[in-house]
Formats: sequence, C-alpha cells, structure tokens
Amino acid sequence: MAVITISRKLGSMGTYIGKKLAEELGYDYVDKIRISKIMKEYGFSKFDNIYDTVPAMWEKYDQYREMTIKFLAEVILAVAQHDNVVIAGRGSFGLLDSFSDVINIRVKATESCRVHRIMKDRNISENEARKTVKENDKVRRTFVESDFRFDYNNSTEFDLILDTSIIPPDMCVDWLSQAYAVTNGKRDDDRPSVKTLKIEKVLEKHVAEMIEIFREDTTPIENRTEN
Repeated sequence: MAVITISRKLGSMGTYIGKKLAEELGYDYVDKIRISKIMKEYGFSKFDNIYDTVPAMWEKYDQYREMTIKFLAEVILAVAQHDNVVIAGRGSFGLLDSFSDVINIRVKATESCRVHRIMKDRNISENEARKTVKENDKVRRTFVESDFRFDYNNSTEFDLILDTSIIPPDMCVDWLSQAYAVTNGKRDDDRPSVKTLKIEKVLEKHVAEMIEIFREDTTPIENRTEN
C-alpha cells in the first residue's frame, strides 16, 4: 500500500504513464482536473486560473490566492491519506516527501521531443508548440517554487526519474510496476506513514466520496502527450 506522485512536464507523457500505472496497480488516480472538482465543491471557483497562470507581483500576496494554495495542500494530504493512489500534480512530491510510503517519480523528456509531440498532438506549428511548452514550463516552475517554496529542479526530491525521449512510455509503466513489486511502495527508513496524517473529518469524508465518484469514470486511457 502506497502513494505514488508523478511530476511531469508538458509533452513528457507523464499523465499517460500515471494513469496507466494506476490502472496496472489497481490504484486510484487523482490529477489537477480531479483536484479541481474537489476544490470547487468547497467554493474555490478560481482554482484553475490560479493553478494555470503565472501570478502578477501583487497577486502573489492576494489573500484568496493564499487561501487557495493552503487548501490545495490540505486536499493533496487528504488524498494521500486515503492511500493506494497515484497523484499527478505540482508540488505533491514536496508535500509528501516526509513519509515512508510515498514514491516520488519525475517523468521528463528533452524539449525538442516534447515540442514535436505537442506539434503532432495539437496540430500546430513548431514555433507555436515551442512557445506553448516554454510557457507551460514557466507556469509549473513558478507554481512549485513561488507558492509551495519547493525547488522544482532539485533531482534529489525524486526516487525515480524517467526520460521518455529515451524510454517508451509503456516501458516506463512496466519498469515502475516492477519497482513497486520489489519495494511494495515503501522506503526503507523510519519516516512515518501517510496513514498518520491528521485530516479534518469533513474533508476526509468528502475526498473519500469524490474518489468513489472518480472510480466510475471508465474513459479509456489515451496515448496523449498533454502532460
């Protein structure tokens, strides 16, 4: 029993790998879209805008933004405490690094590889794809470093790093499944389990109910490059 976090960049195939891995392990899968649904139930209607844009200088000190980021952290912890879950999202690796039954994975690819994947996936020009990739990288880095205060480029934060410009995504899933079988998703140290997390009861119940709803989503996993 464990929690697996997936950190990825646009075009790296990290979303596909995370979903496929969750399916292989029989785990729940929670990403930005599903976290957004949980957040909006609590009235955080502007979550998507905060999550997907680089804030202006004054916005960094906006009270609503601070409340949203704080509650996002609480939601991620509540999802992790639920256990047996793959979490794809900015900052989850840092929030959960102090627990023994969390495996942090980064999925990456060269910029040129990611650009060509986005070109093909979105049917856009190379210049448009390169601009999209660079802007998305900036948003993700800013969110992790500015809002969560984690070092986005610190490779020591991750237990496994996979480069999909070298390793095919399906092979990455196979390798991760094998690694999980060997480790049972646990680090060999004395850090506490995610089960020791103290989650507010209403939020804990709400997250459990939402995950049950997510399980009913039987949409096929597509070999897309979006995240």
